Amino acid sequence: MKLSKSMAITLACTALLTPFWASAQPFPNKPLRLVTPYPPGGGTSLHASIITATAEAFFGQPMISVIRAGGGGVVGATEVMKSANDGYTMLFGDPTLNSLRPQVEALPFKIDDFVPVARINYSPSIFVAAANAPFSDLKGMVEYARANPDKLVYSSDNLNGLTYVAFEMLKKASGTRMKGIEFGGGGPAMTQLLGGNTMAYAGLPVVVADHISSGKVKAICVTDTVRWAALKNIPTCEEAGTRIIWHFWLGAMVPKGTPQDRIDMLSAGFEKMTKDPGFLALIGRINSKVDYLGSKEFARVIADEQKDLKVLYDSIKK
Repeated sequence: MKLSKSMAITLACTALLTPFWASAQPFPNKPLRLVTPYPPGGGTSLHASIITATAEAFFGQPMISVIRAGGGGVVGATEVMKSANDGYTMLFGDPTLNSLRPQVEALPFKIDDFVPVARINYSPSIFVAAANAPFSDLKGMVEYARANPDKLVYSSDNLNGLTYVAFEMLKKASGTRMKGIEFGGGGPAMTQLLGGNTMAYAGLPVVVADHISSGKVKAICVTDTVRWAALKNIPTCEEAGTRIIWHFWLGAMVPKGTPQDRIDMLSAGFEKMTKDPGFLALIGRINSKVDYLGSKEFARVIADEQKDLKVLYDSIKK
């Protein structure tokens, strides 16, 4: 069929304008993806499930929770790093994966391969012991380790992960030797402790609090300067005799090169979410709390953290 001159001009103009119309579409105009780089059952996946369940009201699109466990978080982080930098795929990151490990390990990604979007929470870890462990407080735990070098076997998450660093700090501060077994994430590590296969663990309140309340594990101490509000009977590690300060955040990250206006839109969506009473109630139910930071302030905090963690790592490895 032969096109008329006017129809041909119209089709040509449409073809030229299509990229402009596509770019002019509001963001987001399709579902977002939040990649959790650890197995189910840990603090990261529990927070992610609440975020993605409530996200649509704040972003105008659904947010899909994607579990990409493997390599202690490296598989998921690498997938996000290689994804399109259009704001639709985010990594649910943390200080070990985004601040520490790229500095001390040969990973497929670097610190500056990700741009901070929003910090969601910020919490300490809690040392706990198995119900049948031969100690019930930090003093007893240290004395046991001192009297039995390498006999205290604890659940760990990943090399240079949350639990790994907490126990390295404890060993350094107490001059003891303990043996950690890495299980790939907080969920599996906690399962091994509950099964009696290890004697101790250090994890986020969201992972350990219910097991403390039920008596399945014994609370040892909190790695903070103050007691955790929801578990006020648990002393800080400093109160218990050994100063250990180790905080942990969870936050959204995007690949570098993501347009700033999209980062700002995502950050604003998370800010609205973290102020919502319904969302806060759900977070409270898992013994967590919100401590939001927007993208620019989050970036400044992470930059300082990266320097501090490298100094900390060097000190505990001496």
